[in-house]
Amino acid sequence: MRLKLISEVMKQGFQKIRRKPKIDVVPLIDVLMVLIIFFLVTMQFQELRALNVKLPKIESAGSNLVRNELIISIKAKGETFVNGNPTDRDDLEKLLKSSASLKKKPMVLVVADENVPLKFVTEVVDLCRLNKLEDFRLQAR
Repeated sequence: MRLKLISEVMKQGFQKIRRKPKIDVVPLIDVLMVLIIFFLVTMQFQELRALNVKLPKIESAGSNLVRNELIISIKAKGETFVNGNPTDRDDLEKLLKSSASLKKKPMVLVVADENVPLKFVTEVVDLCRLNKLEDFRLQAR
């Protein structure tokens, strides 16, 4: 038996048998886990806060001239106007409901004063969405 092994080794010319190189993945995963834990522990979590931002003037805005539209204007104190006529919330809701039942739904343009509280604008947008008037725009200066 020994002679056979010695003769086979001599035939091969004492060549080293090479193994295929392998990458050990376990240490890489360990290092990645340590880095992930490190970054999670050192990360600073901040609360989201509302910022008082005065929106800038838009120079490149397109034209808002559309024929089949309702123009809802909101003044600084929350008074609403539809196509220049003063209206209250209930009348506005009725108007939007009747407009939504038309064959061709109108496009709604919401024009708000820059000092109007956001609550009034969101009420109008919410009324539009509740009455299935999804085609609306908010106009800037």
